[in-house]
Amino acid sequence: MKKLLLGLISLSVVSGVWSQTHTNFTTSDYWKGQRKELLFGIGATNFLGDLGGLNKIGTDYSFMDLEWVTTRPSGHLGYRYRLRPWVATKSLLQYGVLRGSDQLTTEPFRHNRNLSFKTHLIEFSQHLELVIYNNEHYGRRNKIYGLKGHRNKNDLLYLFSGISVFAYIPQAEDGTNLRPLNTEGQGLPGGPKKYGLVNIGIPFGMGFKLGLDRVWRMSFELSYTKTFTDYLDDVSGVYYDWAGNGYTEPDYADPSLGAFPNWTNPGEQRGDSKQKDAYFFFNVSIIRNLTQGKGGKVKWRYRARY
Repeated sequence: MKKLLLGLISLSVVSGVWSQTHTNFTTSDYWKGQRKELLFGIGATNFLGDLGGLNKIGTDYSFMDLEWVTTRPSGHLGYRYRLRPWVATKSLLQYGVLRGSDQLTTEPFRHNRNLSFKTHLIEFSQHLELVIYNNEHYGRRNKIYGLKGHRNKNDLLYLFSGISVFAYIPQAEDGTNLRPLNTEGQGLPGGPKKYGLVNIGIPFGMGFKLGLDRVWRMSFELSYTKTFTDYLDDVSGVYYDWAGNGYTEPDYADPSLGAFPNWTNPGEQRGDSKQKDAYFFFNVSIIRNLTQGKGGKVKWRYRARY
């Protein structure tokens, strides 16, 4: 009993010292000090659609059909607001360039088709984030020589989804805008209707946020956005009958290599209209905690422990 009593007294003393040298440590309302965050950074983007792909018939919605050499840089700016300990919302503005080329594949149909594109895309999205793992607490508030303690932690693993609105401009590799050319007879007799340059998508993905100190963090985030358009690459349906409708075929409508001439006759498949386009973003962000007290110090509350 004496040893037990002595142990309890010692534990009480250590707990008192610990509580005076730590602030808000592992308390349930720690997340309130991380509520508002500004984020910005760079990343990379890639495309899944009708053009390009690996040396085989296209695989819908699959990383296995990504042509990695067409990856292009991107940039983003956003704001995150923590609603609850396990839920946050994020507004994100992103810019990227999507690219694809049939010249990069040896699959016979795609290679003979010989189409290519680059698309400038600017997107605004609203995400709802669900935190599935967290390790969050403040470290020592004061440095005491010889006393070891925890460092600041603000590590999160989260899943997210939401909705995005994006504008895009499909171009040929030389910068020629493709939409005005009506390459599949869009808006012409017997052709599909013209497509718009603003559309929506459903993004979803996952991210990991790493705390650097009480103010700064980094995050790594991968997102996949399924769109409701098939024209990010200006390719969707069939080859248009230009001569039969009294029109001159524009450049870029059929730059095929001619190895299989019948494959590009009017009415033959040019793209796959049943599958809508998709794109990926991989973002590396620098994050600034905006929930601050005066003098740049994070607000804290003393809590005694016994």
